[in-house]
Amino acid sequence: MSGIDSTTNFFARNRTVIAVTALAGLSAAGAYYYLNQPSAGDAPDAGKKKKNKKKKAKKAGEDSGANTPAPAEKEEKTRVYPVNAQGLPEVSDEVINGLTEAQKEEWALALKEDGNNEFKAKNYDDAIAYYTVALQIKKDPIFYSNRSACYAALNDHENVIKDTTEAIKIKPDYTKCVLRRATSYETIERYEDAMFDLTALTIYGGFSNKSIEQVLERVLKKHSIKIVESKPKTFNLPSASIIGSFFGAFVEETTPEGISEQSEGADKFLYDALVNININTQEGYEQADTLLNQALEAYNIEELSPESPQAGPASIALEYSAAFSFLKNQPQEAASGINKAIALKPRPRSYIFRALINADKQSYDDAIKDFAKAQEMDPECPDIFYHLGQLHYLTGDMANAEVNFVKAKSLNPENVYAYIQLACITYKNGLFDSAIEKFTEAKLKFATSPEVPTYYGEILADRGDIEGACKQFDIAARLQESLKTFSVGSLPLINKATCISRESLERMPEAEELLVRACELDPKSELAKLSLAQIKLQQEKVDEAIELFEESTDLARNFEEKVQATSFAEATKMQKRIRNDPVLTKKIAEVMQQSGAIPY
Repeated sequence: MSGIDSTTNFFARNRTVIAVTALAGLSAAGAYYYLNQPSAGDAPDAGKKKKNKKKKAKKAGEDSGANTPAPAEKEEKTRVYPVNAQGLPEVSDEVINGLTEAQKEEWALALKEDGNNEFKAKNYDDAIAYYTVALQIKKDPIFYSNRSACYAALNDHENVIKDTTEAIKIKPDYTKCVLRRATSYETIERYEDAMFDLTALTIYGGFSNKSIEQVLERVLKKHSIKIVESKPKTFNLPSASIIGSFFGAFVEETTPEGISEQSEGADKFLYDALVNININTQEGYEQADTLLNQALEAYNIEELSPESPQAGPASIALEYSAAFSFLKNQPQEAASGINKAIALKPRPRSYIFRALINADKQSYDDAIKDFAKAQEMDPECPDIFYHLGQLHYLTGDMANAEVNFVKAKSLNPENVYAYIQLACITYKNGLFDSAIEKFTEAKLKFATSPEVPTYYGEILADRGDIEGACKQFDIAARLQESLKTFSVGSLPLINKATCISRESLERMPEAEELLVRACELDPKSELAKLSLAQIKLQQEKVDEAIELFEESTDLARNFEEKVQATSFAEATKMQKRIRNDPVLTKKIAEVMQQSGAIPY
């Protein structure tokens, strides 16, 4: 368990708040194929099949010519406008200036109708010629739209964008052109512009088009992936609370293979690294990572063999180094390091570490095999059963998870996480009273442990007991504050802020204060920054929200988490852009007034 709320659906949950402040969040994107079909007055899209061959006549100026059969070749007919030797329209500005307004209207409509017929015949270049002359005579958004459809059929997306932009200037709510331009923007990877247009479509649709929302989310993801992939990869240790919960589930060790404070050289580096790990602070973990690298260099790993006197401690250094690589989301380096440790001098923990690496990449069968090898070496190693229980828990096998947690608890009564997980399993099985008894047992045994009230509070929050949950989070926060070590870190503060912000908008300032404290306590907590960014956004502190979202991106452990955090930042930037658009801001106000979300 790692917190009571996921940020994934934040914008969906807060769409009304966002819209009221003219921030059109993660809502817009998709009836591509539906909305991309022609409306009255537009040329039909390439490849569209007509199901209804008989249509009512459209009013003048909006007739697509749907009932006119597509010509196999240029028809010899009298035209009201002049043509060149190829039979295509050719009209000078001088001629146009000499026309009456009625003649201009007649010529423009005739040119549009002939362009529509060429479009149906897939003579796109010729159709462009007709629409171009029509535009010389009259700057009509339909003519721009029809010509943009020709360019779209020719995959000329730059000209699609130019023509749809001109149409939108004349008619801002021309949704067909907005969507067609968004499609071209997406095709040429101008994702931000595509997002703007798709968001506009959502606004014009009254925030009710789910298919458009789905496409916007898709484009947003593409945009975010592109941003994440363009950044140089950095591999940093996560928050001390994450590292602490990882190593805290193992039996603490300080002098394996006989190393001690009096050791020298590589052994001393290893000893000091373990001391720093056991300190359980951010600074300690950073120092331990450095010391492990120094130890590996001093051991000269490549020159060692299983018979070497230093094979044992060197193997341990490799284990812990692999664990740190795993925590920094370097799976290949982690796998390489742990395999070297196993080849040099394996012990049960070597196989447990490798099992965790395999489980993380969903190679569960390999993970089970590693746990079995660890049991062959030491059938009474409590670490094996705790982490095997975790594997079963994560894969939904609660029965086997419970069996292994019970075994881990009996072999290592000091592992607080075994008690907590057993209580959580009991709760998941629908036995709330029994779960409370297990949490009470854990409280009595680990009276100063912030972990117990933190996770107990999450159970209460899940049941809707906000007051009870907040009391537990307060207890956990006080216990964490009194500790020199880094246990649950800022998690109790984050959880309480999440609870009270859901309970009432009036409590937003209190939630903000809690999250500011959380960020100060644990500057490397991605969850703290994401949660604070959400509060800032609801308070219309958009620039602060963007900055926090971007900081959380840098802190995210893996690619998927970085993409999600980047999506939040980019969606918020888009909201700011929408807010600065007077046409869309006015439309949002109209939509929200009509829905009753804001008063007239």
